[in-house]
Amino acid sequence: IRVKRAAGAAFLILAPGNYGLDFLEENYGIQPSEAVKCSNYIGEALDMAREEGCKGLILAGHIGKLIKVAGGIMDTHYRQADCRMEVLAVHAAMQGADRESVCRIMQCLNTTEALKIIRQLGILEPVMASVMDRIDFYLSGRAGGEFEIGAIMFSNEDGILGKTPNAEQLLERIQNERKQK
Repeated sequence: IRVKRAAGAAFLILAPGNYGLDFLEENYGIQPSEAVKCSNYIGEALDMAREEGCKGLILAGHIGKLIKVAGGIMDTHYRQADCRMEVLAVHAAMQGADRESVCRIMQCLNTTEALKIIRQLGILEPVMASVMDRIDFYLSGRAGGEFEIGAIMFSNEDGILGKTPNAEQLLERIQNERKQK
C-alpha cells in the first residue's frame, strides 16, 4: 500500500489472495502487479489505506474470504473466525429458504456446496444482493468515510456473485487513473 501510494496511486486495488488477483486479470485486465495482495488482513489493509491517505479502494475476492466480511470479520484466517455457513444460511433464510434448507446450508463444508443449495432454491441473486449490502456496510464502516470503498465477490464456478453499489464506478476511476500514468 505504501509503495503504491508513494508511486502516486490515489486509488488502490486490493485482493486477499491469488484467486482475487487472477480474477482481476481475467475479468478486468488488471495485472497482479497493479494490485495489493493483503492475504487475510483485510481490516489492517483498510486501516493502512486510510492512514496513507488513499482516496478510494476496490476489494475483489473469492466468496470463501469475502463472505466473512459480511459477518463483520476483517481477519479472514480460519483460526480467527469462520462464519461462512452462518452468513449464507441467515441470508438464505431472509430470502425465504425453509428450515430444512437452512440446516443443509449449515452442514456444508465450503461455500461451493452452500451456493449449490442456494442456487437450487432459486434465490442466489437476492441472497448475494443481501450479502453485498452487509459487506458494503462493514467495509464502509471500517473506511470511516475517509475514502471510497467498493467490493466485488466471485466464485470460480459462478463468476461475479455480487458487487457493492459503487464498485463499477470506482473500478472505472481506478482504471482511468492507471491509463493516465
